[in-house]
Amino acid sequence: MIDETRFGAEYRNARVRMQELARGLSEEDGERRVMACPAWTVKDLFSHVTGIAVSLATGDSPSGDTQAWVDAQVESRRERTLASVIEEWGTIGPNFESMIDAAPKALWSLTYDTVVHEHDLFTAVGRVGDRSSTGVSMAAELGLKLVKGDLRTHGLPAFRAVVDGVDHVIGSGEPALTLRASAFEALRLLGSRRTLSELLAADFEGDFDTMRPGIVHMDLPEVSLGETTL
Repeated sequence: MIDETRFGAEYRNARVRMQELARGLSEEDGERRVMACPAWTVKDLFSHVTGIAVSLATGDSPSGDTQAWVDAQVESRRERTLASVIEEWGTIGPNFESMIDAAPKALWSLTYDTVVHEHDLFTAVGRVGDRSSTGVSMAAELGLKLVKGDLRTHGLPAFRAVVDGVDHVIGSGEPALTLRASAFEALRLLGSRRTLSELLAADFEGDFDTMRPGIVHMDLPEVSLGETTL
């Protein structure tokens, strides 16, 4: 059972870890490409998480094309410095975390998104984040909520994930596929942060081909992020 009262705290923890890392980054580092999000640089990634917090905290919710809303947040900070974007996030962050605390069922995906991007960031600069944090454990479970929706959308049977030895069965009927992994690896495998060859090499048991649409909800990277070697 996920503790919804922790969503705001885990968002904050991820934000603080990302900001602490950023203190050692130069503006040139801000132009590094984020392999997990190849359209973005490191600064763009910070513009994304900052822009969402600012927009939602000021009543600017998406209508229609969510991608256009996200793209506008990044583009509006294009000429800003990395340091100024990080400072902006630090200013708005506490207010946004209070919003998550007040509406966890509506905003849980932002905690998930930020923990995922935390590790996208660390990998982009050749560093290893806290892969055993409570935020990673929570995000791995939240990721299963996304899988549940994809299973339903595609009319697929249940999926079983054994995450750090704990059983999670989502969907209807008997599980057609089982994954055994650490919380961090489950988060990355089910969050489209692994290549197809890496997925096929993971500890899946069952009908992977049939279940693939339910566990892959974004385009997979063509080249490994290299996280297993960091």
